[in-house]
Amino acid sequence: MRFMSGSPNRKPYRGELPMLLSVLALAVMQALVRYLGPSVSSWTKTFYRSLFTVFILLAWMFLRRQKIRFNNWPLLIVRGLAGAVSITFFFWTIDLIGLLNATLYLYVHPVFAIFFAVLLFKERFSLWILAPLGAALAGLYLIVNPSFQGFTLGQGTGLATALLGGIARAALRQLRKTDSPGNIVILFMSFAVVLSGIGVVLIPDQSWRFSPAANLTKTTIWILLAAIALLSTFAHIMVTVAFRRLSTATASIMAMLILPITALIAVLYFHESLTANKIAGGLLITAAGIAVSLVPAPRHSSVADPDH
Repeated sequence: MRFMSGSPNRKPYRGELPMLLSVLALAVMQALVRYLGPSVSSWTKTFYRSLFTVFILLAWMFLRRQKIRFNNWPLLIVRGLAGAVSITFFFWTIDLIGLLNATLYLYVHPVFAIFFAVLLFKERFSLWILAPLGAALAGLYLIVNPSFQGFTLGQGTGLATALLGGIARAALRQLRKTDSPGNIVILFMSFAVVLSGIGVVLIPDQSWRFSPAANLTKTTIWILLAAIALLSTFAHIMVTVAFRRLSTATASIMAMLILPITALIAVLYFHESLTANKIAGGLLITAAGIAVSLVPAPRHSSVADPDH
């Protein structure tokens, strides 16, 4: 397949618009997870989001007559397990410490991915890695709490989200050479279905039962769970289109727009606090995410990165 990145004859916004739509879809999806709150336990949200996404993607691939084929099983398992735990912990972190904090933790993972790609998969080391890694760690330091006093479960799940997301993305950088994005996501979501389902059964504060409220009936909850999966699938499709039409650097930089958009939603709608530490940490993480897009990537890396 020929990628159209940076062609002078391409129509304006042909790649930018899908990327922006992907970012907006992800931001709304994350906001819906936050909106459901305790009405649905965190691991249950992950279960239904993943299950519905698998069905939607299978239908999409069937209509497009795309084959379901898995090639590099060892890396697919690493990507699937790490990604499944990361997305489950991300939803859990949203419920524990809020949408803004959880998103700031999550979007450190592209920086960790470069580090793990060198450490685990022997990708070429570049001094470029040190700058975004240092900025990301400084940002995390400010968000977690400079004194580390009162370290909470939510902060722990947030850090795990970033680290495991980094491993998943590092594996994905290698999988792009052997497997298609759709197949990678279907297997990853299948792992998430199994993992989150087991968690709902075993973890004491997780439950299959919904807890409807005045503004959240059972019907509304089911509609929102379906919407979360639809938005996630739509975002995946749009980011796939965008990465085919934009340079990897441009698309990666645009992806970081989710941080200010999420901050606006979290502060204006959910009334979450925005401290000086969070602003400084968020700016450092955003800068790290932009810088990491400039790190030279291995060949065959212009395919989209369907992480969450």
